[in-house]
Formats: sequence, C-alpha cells, structure tokens
Amino acid sequence: MMRVSPARRAILNFSVGPLLLLSASTAALAQEGDQFVDLGTFVLRNQEDATGPVGDDNNPPTVTGSKIPLQISEIPQSVSVLGREDIDRFDANRVSEALRYTAGVTADVYGDDNDYDWLRVRGFQADQTGVYLDNAQNLAFAFGSFYIDPFTLERIEVLRGPSSALYGGSNPGGIVNYVSKRPGGRIREFTLGVSDAIGGWAEFDVGDDLAGGRSYRVVGRIEGGDKYDDFNSGLRGTLAPSFRLETDGGTEITLLANIHVADEQHNGSTFLPYEGTVVPTEEFGFIDPDANFSDPDWDSYAREQASFTAIVEHGFENGFTLTGIGRVGIASVEESYWYPFGYAGYSPTPTDADGTLAMLAFEHDTLARTAQTDIRYYGTVETGPVSHDLLFGLDARYYWLDETQAVGFGSNSVVDPTPPGTPVLGAPYQDAVTTQQQVGLYFQNQMRYGGWLGTFNLRHDFVDTEQDGAAGFSRHDSETSYRVALAYELANGFTPYVAYSSFFDPIIASPANGVTEPEQGDQIEVGFKWAPEGGNFSLAAAAFEIHRENVVTGVFPSYDQLGEVRSRGVEIEGKYAFGNGLQVGAAATFLDAEVTEDSDPTLIGTTPTLIPETDLSLYAAYDFGGRLDGLTLGAGVRHLGESFATASNTLKVDSSTIVDMFASYEFANGWEGNLSVTNVADERYVTGCETEFVCSYGSGREFSLSLTSRF
Repeated sequence: MMRVSPARRAILNFSVGPLLLLSASTAALAQEGDQFVDLGTFVLRNQEDATGPVGDDNNPPTVTGSKIPLQISEIPQSVSVLGREDIDRFDANRVSEALRYTAGVTADVYGDDNDYDWLRVRGFQADQTGVYLDNAQNLAFAFGSFYIDPFTLERIEVLRGPSSALYGGSNPGGIVNYVSKRPGGRIREFTLGVSDAIGGWAEFDVGDDLAGGRSYRVVGRIEGGDKYDDFNSGLRGTLAPSFRLETDGGTEITLLANIHVADEQHNGSTFLPYEGTVVPTEEFGFIDPDANFSDPDWDSYAREQASFTAIVEHGFENGFTLTGIGRVGIASVEESYWYPFGYAGYSPTPTDADGTLAMLAFEHDTLARTAQTDIRYYGTVETGPVSHDLLFGLDARYYWLDETQAVGFGSNSVVDPTPPGTPVLGAPYQDAVTTQQQVGLYFQNQMRYGGWLGTFNLRHDFVDTEQDGAAGFSRHDSETSYRVALAYELANGFTPYVAYSSFFDPIIASPANGVTEPEQGDQIEVGFKWAPEGGNFSLAAAAFEIHRENVVTGVFPSYDQLGEVRSRGVEIEGKYAFGNGLQVGAAATFLDAEVTEDSDPTLIGTTPTLIPETDLSLYAAYDFGGRLDGLTLGAGVRHLGESFATASNTLKVDSSTIVDMFASYEFANGWEGNLSVTNVADERYVTGCETEFVCSYGSGREFSLSLTSRF
C-alpha cells in the first residue's frame, strides 16, 4: 500500500476531481472585463491567435514554449510551428510523417508503423513522456497511449530541449504539442481520397459562427481498405467536434472532443533482423519489405478511445488573464500479432537456406484512463523601465493503466512464408494496474528592458507512482526544475539568446529492481531567431548540449541507475518566399550522442542506437500564375545519416536519401485536386535498428490522390 503524507494526499485528492471542476467553473466566477489589454510595452495575445491557422506568418504566436501567447522569437528555446500547409504538403496521415521535414526530430523511428507515432527529439524518445495535446500531456506507458489523427489538428508544435520548468516530468530532448482545430468562422470542406494500395478515405471539416458569441466545428475522417504490405488492411475513423461560447461576463469557453476507433491488422516491415535488411544474407539476399510474417486469421489491432477537453479563459480589468484547461480520457487497446525475433534458435544470422525465423506471438489487453488540469494566471506588471510578464500556474495529472501481456512461440520462413496459425500463449507475464499522479506549481517571469529579454522559470513537482501485481511497488518523487535565459531583440528581427534549463523524467519502475529516482539532467543552448516583421523569410539556429543522468542500465530484474548520456548538436531551420511563386524550406540536424557512464564499462564512449548523426531535408514549392494559375508543383528530399545498430557500435545502419513530390490544382469553383508521391524511387532503406534483432524498413513508394470541395 502506498504511503502518502497528509499534506501531499490533500494536494493529490484536490488535483483529480475538484481541480478539473475549478477550471470549468471559471466562467461562473469571472467578472466583466476586457479580454485583450494593451499594456504599452507588451500586448497580450489571445488564445485563438496562438492556436489558430499559421498561414504565411514567419513568426507566429504560440503558447507551447511559455504557456502564455508569445511569438516564436520571444521564446528562449528552439521552436518549430507546423501549420496545416506543412501537414498537408505530402499528405501526412500520421504525425510522425508530418515531422519528417522538421529540425531536431527523428520521425519513423521504427519504420512504417501504421498505428503509433514513434518520435525522438534531440536523440531522446519523446512519444511516451513528450507528447501533448492542447498543452496537456498525453502520457503513455507500455501500450497505454492515445493516438491522434493529424487531420484533427490545426498545428503541430515542437519545443526542443528540456521543458520540465513548464511541464513537469517530460522527455529531456523536448516535447511535441498537438494543437486541435477549434471553432471560429465559416468552414465547409469535404475530401475524398484514394491510395495505390487500394485504400481510400473520406474527410470533412464543417463549422460556423452562431448568434450570441457561439461557434461550432465538426471534424471527421474515415479510412479503410488495404495498406502497403501483405494482408494488412482494416478500418479506422476519427471524430472531433468542438464548441465555443462567450458568457455575458466576457468568459470564453471552448469544448473539444476527440474520438478514435480502429479495427486493423499489423504491418510487417518492423522487428526484422539486421542481416537480411541492412545487409543481404548469403542464403536469400534481402527480406522483402512488403512481407508480413504474422497470421491474417489471428493478427488484430483494435483501439477505442475518447478524450474530452474544456478550456476556459477570462481577461480581467487589471490586464491579467485566467486560463483553465481540463481533460478526461479513456483508451482501450487490444493487440495480437506474430513478430520475428531473429532466425531459428534466436540467431542473428540465418541457420538454414529457408531463412527460418524465430517468431514470438504477443498479445496484450490494455485500458488507460487519464484526468488532468492546468490553471494559469498571467499578465504584465511595470516596475519603472522594466516590464514583467508574469505567469503563475498549477497543473495536475492522473494516469491509470490496467494491462495484461502474454507471449507464445513459433516459426516462419523468409523464403516461403506461411501463416504461423493461432498460438498457444503462456500465462500472462504482466498483469498489473499502474497509477501515476503528478502535481506541479510553477512560476515564470519574462522581463523586458529596451531590447533585452530575460526569462526565469521555476517549478516544483510531486509525483506518486504505484503498481500492484507480483512485482508491485510504490514510490514518491519530489523535484524542482528551472530555466534561465537571456535574449536581445534587434530592430531587424534578429534575436540571439542563451538559455540554461533542467529536467526530470519519472520512471515507472520498481525500487526493488534498482530504480529509485527519476532521470535528471540539464541543458545549455545558444542560438538565434531571425524573422523580420512583415518579411518573407525566417531562419533559426541552435547549438546545445544535454546531460541525461540516472539512466537505467543493466538487465531485468537487476537494474541500476549508473547510466549517463550526453547529447550535443546543432540545428538549423528556415524558409524563404521569393515573391514570384517559389517557396523553399530547409532543416538540418547534426547530432553527437555519447554514453558517458554505464554499468557496463565497455559501453562508455559509444553512441546509443536509433540516433542518426545527421538529418537533412529540403523542399520547394512553386505556385504558377498566368494560364496555369491555381497549379502548384513541389518536391522534397530528406537525408537520414548513419546510425548504430548495436549498443557496442559494432554494426551500423547505412544512410538513406528519399525524394518526395506533390502537386495541387485549385479549380475556379472551389474544388482542389491533390497528388502526393512519397519515396518516388521506391528506395529500400532501413530507418534504424534498436539491436541486431530489431530493424525497421522505411515506407516504400506511396501514391495518394484526393479531391476537396470548399464552399
């Protein structure tokens, strides 16, 4: 039984229930007041500006890097904001696909996985503790995750570097914040699309303003049919309705829902051995990237999830704004599939001419529930020549996970694959309920004097984690995080900055197994942002060094926390509109990650797996005029550098260069046709290997054609 002090118990009990109600009841307590206040040296931007369409704004406002609306140039960290244009450019149907052209982000970490967004930021895994929806964490542990269809999003925002001073326990490399489409204005959009895998989809986005300061929006998507590898097919659908209203007292309330259902089968291009994917075998060469070694009669992936969010905002006459965010969510995920784990006898190399694979049959049943809130009070105070943009906040999160996992064993052949049948599974090796509760108090002061901009953040978190079952445990973590930064805004839009920040990331693992405290660390970052007001370009660059301590090392059940990893790198990102219809964008990431401490001394000085040394991308789009007015043609190229396939760095994954293309035509009557072709050359490549048993193919050539009506 977890023991919690009376004071901490009071905080945790307050966070789960009444705190959610408090954010929703702000409307009833708010008084008459102006929602937008000009304070002379600083204008508070409204939430809609910082969450709405990006368009051609090279320095858009965002709340991701500060929890208050600020322009990118005012945030002393590396930030990317992707609008709908960036998401739609190559017809991304997963968030990870949309981030392929973003600096600092490694997308497609495990290749062409259809049902999960594997993401790394600055070399560190971000998809479990670094994903946020509308500034509230979508925590994932094991298979208890929430999948978000990118069609429901207005923006995808990446805040690189440690962000615990704002968000509490989170990924050291940075966070990815999904910003939902919200009501406002008349919207009528319908789309029908097909792919060359003989799959299709339908989308709609409908909304309008109503009388009395109210507005609504309903976004939906359904996709079905075959996918690009053997027997992989299924159906998935998303519905995201939203509603906004304004009370007589000037309080704005936005209600958001996101419902997602999927009934599909698994792709077969991941969890493959190094020999046969990165390098050919003597027996049969390469494994077919489209091969699927699971069983179509047993393989299944079923997801049912829903989340409901309330955002309440009120501006007071004193110039301060109170914002409350509350969300509840539930996700049920059930999976059954066969996947290879090396060749027969669990060998990394083939043991016969047929390439017989050792197969694991895996099945899990997972149910996750979450409740969270974030309450912020912010505004500006003048003290002589210095203005202080102050933020006071409290957030809380409750995460509950009920899971069972079981495994069976079998085999299949690379040369002549046959369905391995329905397995005999052993007793569940994991059958547990896990809960984690986190409460954080935070403060921010951004000081302005002339062109100088100083930022100070301070936060303290209480985290309680408990798990029942045979290996049950309970533990409490109490951590302080901070960020200190200095920037100078020049008149030409050039803003250099330097920042120092710390982080922590609570680990769901038992102290009995040697895990007694969260991962911790810090970062130093130096960079600049250049976005002249009204200009046609933006350019940003950052150099950083992250130290990640208390990394778990060793082998279950005898772990320890002697590990340390240092990630050092440079990121450059920019875009330029020439004014003649041509627009280009580029991103470059250079990473140098190194293990600096480990319980295995032979690993010190090595580079962790799945971290490419370079990640480069370039795209260009040209809007034709004259007789071809309405036609846009574009292309992009992305280069993924070498990475290591084993912890000992004895095996490498080759670099790859992929070319994508797109075209669109806007008809005069509100119709638009779009064509996207990714991996035009159908290049066979491996995105990375976690070990010599777990390598993943990247997506092959994919065509998509769609027709959209807007009226």
